[in-house]
Amino acid sequence: MRNPIRRFLARFVFPRWGAGLGLLGSMIAFTAVTFPIPLLVRQIVDGAIPRGQVDELWWVGGGLVFLVALRGSLAYGTRYLAVVAQERLLVDVQTTLLDHVLTLPQVFFQERQAGYLMARIRSDPAVAKDFFLGTLSLINDLLFLLVGAGLLLYLDWRLALLALSVLPALALASKRLNARMGILCQDIQEGDAQVSRELGEGLAAAMVSRLLGLRAWIVQRVSASMIFLQRANVRTNAFGAMVGGVLTFLTGVGPMLLLIFGAYQVIRGQLTLGTVIAFMSLLAYLYGPTQSIVTTRLSLQRAKVAAERIFELLDEASEPDEGPALTVSAGQVELRRVSFTYPSGKVALRDVSLRVEPGEWVALVGSTGSGKSTLLSLIVRLFPIPDGTVSVDGQDVIEVSLASLRREVLLVTQDVFLFSGTVSENIQLGNPRVTDDETLVVAQALGVSMFIGELPEGYQTLVGERGAKLSGGQRQMIALARAVLQRPKVLLLDEATSALDSETEGRVLEALRSLLPATTVVLAAHRLSTVRAADRIVVLKDGCLEQEGRHDELIVTPGQYREVFSGQLVGPKVRQ
Repeated sequence: MRNPIRRFLARFVFPRWGAGLGLLGSMIAFTAVTFPIPLLVRQIVDGAIPRGQVDELWWVGGGLVFLVALRGSLAYGTRYLAVVAQERLLVDVQTTLLDHVLTLPQVFFQERQAGYLMARIRSDPAVAKDFFLGTLSLINDLLFLLVGAGLLLYLDWRLALLALSVLPALALASKRLNARMGILCQDIQEGDAQVSRELGEGLAAAMVSRLLGLRAWIVQRVSASMIFLQRANVRTNAFGAMVGGVLTFLTGVGPMLLLIFGAYQVIRGQLTLGTVIAFMSLLAYLYGPTQSIVTTRLSLQRAKVAAERIFELLDEASEPDEGPALTVSAGQVELRRVSFTYPSGKVALRDVSLRVEPGEWVALVGSTGSGKSTLLSLIVRLFPIPDGTVSVDGQDVIEVSLASLRREVLLVTQDVFLFSGTVSENIQLGNPRVTDDETLVVAQALGVSMFIGELPEGYQTLVGERGAKLSGGQRQMIALARAVLQRPKVLLLDEATSALDSETEGRVLEALRSLLPATTVVLAAHRLSTVRAADRIVVLKDGCLEQEGRHDELIVTPGQYREVFSGQLVGPKVRQ
């Protein structure tokens, strides 16, 4: 990875050069009003007091009070500007990360838990934002040191050399400590992400925990990640305390030596008391920035680790989203010799060719793992298509933009995700132009309004996190209503009615034919009643196209279809 510090500065900090210059100017102004204070103190001690000049004392004292007050105001202004700039930077980095992660292919999310990614998006930028203030602080502190060192040399070069002799030791200590701090910070960032991952999974599995008695097991997993983070924090803070002790010793030696040597010079009449006091005051100001440089560099080590992790995510390749927009007039879908193997090595599809005519309903049938869901996912390019072609109205889906493809071809899965909000908001999601009247018509046709009318606040009822207040069937019906309002040219249903009872499902499928009369529908299902609603049935076995035809033909032909559905041949169909 290229230098993460330079990349972070170039992408996120330098574009804020206006805010940076304003903050740096405030820092420099704070520095500028600091240096005259020791000189005015010397003027009082060596001038006003020995000469008994009360007027001079008032004037110089008034100047001191004014500078101290101005220094306090500038300190407030600097802090305010720093907080505003850092928080804006934080939001920018977090939203940039989130926006990029949402463009990554489905394979990326299969390999990483949501809680882990959430921690990466929240905590890494929170640490990396220190680059903004840290970089400006280093510039200001270096300027402070240069001006302060010049002022010390002006007052007395011998005392200045003695006072500055500690700085090389501080520089050497800083260099040695930085490398160690980087290693420790890596453990903290990774530990924080692990805690978020385990805690997120544990809370999401609250019901499973109760049903299977997994409470102790979940607590143990979360506790183990917390202990890892705790130990990393203890090691890092212990190391930081040691650094603080070293800095305290080094910065404490200088003033003591200066006091002894300065007092000796005053006793011999080679130095005034005011100069020694000014030196001591100035040295206190000078060692502050010196310590700040060391501690800032140490904190920037953790920021560097966070920046590396940020660009590790940003360097992940997004889904290819180039090409012209897909234009669909009829809705014909065709797969030609499509094969697909997951990164794990599992073969999902083997040389599958299938053509679905415009407006046709085709059911995909097969045992679990036969490749039904994979086939539907490839049509909307949730995964790359390594072998074969998938086309819609003769246009290769690889060559068109993803946004246009997924606007015209809509996939509804078995696991419905509802956002925290109202029923109405979730139905209208993704189509801001839809009206309440259109929503009502679709909901009534699908039967969604039947259960919505029983909710406390109807369409304005809050569904809870991920739709927790609704049943699985109710969530699926909302997802289907949402899909109809998108008016897709091709609709893919992956067990999208599995949580509905047979009667409700039949009514919903009939309503879909009425609401989307020209839409091509490809549905994957395990239930016989769902399959029989299709115009044609395609049977998959071990990733291969095994059989094709209508129900009446396939059920009397030995093969996979008969094996899957012979046990469901009960009720009205048997009596015919």
